[in-house]
Amino acid sequence: MARHRKGTIEEAVATAVKQFQKEQQGRGPSEVRAHLVGSLVLVRSSGILTPTESHLSPSSDGRKLIKSARQELHQIVHKDIEGIIGGIVGCNVLRSYCDTNVLAAEQVEVYVLEHDMEKILLRADLDQQ
Repeated sequence: MARHRKGTIEEAVATAVKQFQKEQQGRGPSEVRAHLVGSLVLVRSSGILTPTESHLSPSSDGRKLIKSARQELHQIVHKDIEGIIGGIVGCNVLRSYCDTNVLAAEQVEVYVLEHDMEKILLRADLDQQ
């Protein structure tokens, strides 16, 4: 089995999140960036709005509706995406948080890991040398 590296894990997480959002929303974000920081995985998705959401976003009520719907969807499917992220990273996800900025068409997700995977990967790199 190939040794896991931080960059390949981050790339795999970004790809998985983009695919998951595409399956959930009918289209994926235009860009997804993932970062492994200690015991956290941070995911920033941009270009997230569907065509319908784009039509709703100019009004205050529309933005509230979009944010509320996305928050509700996260509550429904969070265990699924947490399982996917945990499988990629190699440890359990304890909990996750999600917030959407409709005006910026961005979503940020934070996954709290059971272990400090960044430290574990660094230690493995040092042991390899």
